[in-house]
Amino acid sequence: MHRNAFLPNRVLIVGSGCVAESMLPLLSQYLPLCREHVALLGADNDGGRKLAQRYGLNFSTCTLTPENYAAKLARHLSGGDVLLNLSLGVGSLDLMAWCREQDVVYIDSNLEPWTGQTHSLALARMHALRWQGHGRATAVFWHGANPGLVTHFLKEVLALLAPGTATCYEAVQALGIQVLVISEFDSRRASMSSAESNHGKTGIQPEFEFSNTLSASGLAGELCASAELAWGTHEGFAPVRAVLRSIGRGLALQLPTSGRATLVRSWTPSAGEFHGYLLGHLESFSMAELLSAPVPNNPIRPTVFYAVKPCFAAEAATRNMTVDVPPSHWRYRVLKDELFDGGIELGVLLLGPHLSYWYGSHLTLSEARRLRRLSTYLSCHLMRTALVLPVACAPD
Repeated sequence: MHRNAFLPNRVLIVGSGCVAESMLPLLSQYLPLCREHVALLGADNDGGRKLAQRYGLNFSTCTLTPENYAAKLARHLSGGDVLLNLSLGVGSLDLMAWCREQDVVYIDSNLEPWTGQTHSLALARMHALRWQGHGRATAVFWHGANPGLVTHFLKEVLALLAPGTATCYEAVQALGIQVLVISEFDSRRASMSSAESNHGKTGIQPEFEFSNTLSASGLAGELCASAELAWGTHEGFAPVRAVLRSIGRGLALQLPTSGRATLVRSWTPSAGEFHGYLLGHLESFSMAELLSAPVPNNPIRPTVFYAVKPCFAAEAATRNMTVDVPPSHWRYRVLKDELFDGGIELGVLLLGPHLSYWYGSHLTLSEARRLRRLSTYLSCHLMRTALVLPVACAPD
């Protein structure tokens, strides 16, 4: 966002969790918004109201559902306004369709199904892209730190390694890339007491706590969802009971296992080789299309997937997940001041018969906190400032 950008119409922010807490300082710093024209809508009455008061915004307590979202949104938005969806469990496709009909700009940090529903990310993305070029309002979804930032890392490293090529697909052919791993390793550690037992709901004891360094509920949802990836042309066969779907220029593979039950190998400069969880992320499919020729039956298309090693607290909670305690009854915790050590690495790992190259960012906790003292950024500065800390490495 440009410092002199001007946004004259109303903005409605849906969601009052940690993503909204990270986004609001950026909005107030980079956009000269009139506070009376920005409203916050969230299900968390106490936390959301405090967040709105901190920035002088109007706050409404509301849980959007398939039955009420159209009426609720119409109270706050009309043509030319902006809807910024930062929530979980709110149907992104339905909100996107409503905004398209009402000429409202739509921005989403995710592509979520409604609470209690599930969907294939590959199919949801294809459904959203069918609206491309139709209607007047713009919709931007799933573009932030990860996904989003890693796509820029990919374009930068391809220009670095294959400077004479005109397109990303030509670079893939020249370099012989067969596999692209979006690789994330979170080594941050927290000093905290063990989760207290809570006998709140009948039959749920003790209460299960899931802690993470950013959106705890978001990561937990991804771990419980089906593992999905883009399937390359060099792969000999698909795993048993996996579902292959056509996604424009390539194939998407949905595994019969969840992300937390699917471990894959990856690599980062500091951690070296590690086993991470294979989570369904839309950039797996968008990157695969970026690296594929815009013609049917293109001869080279890499396998693309997202591998994450979460922080120690999140990994311990993942190992302790049981079917006895449903996610709706979990207690979620975002680690902030409890963190005392470590850092985060995020990048793209390019692999081929004659190539292994990692390009991305490495940001320590101490450096992140130093940057925080110099700015008004909150938790999302960890990823955002990674743009100015590029690291390139070739694994041994």
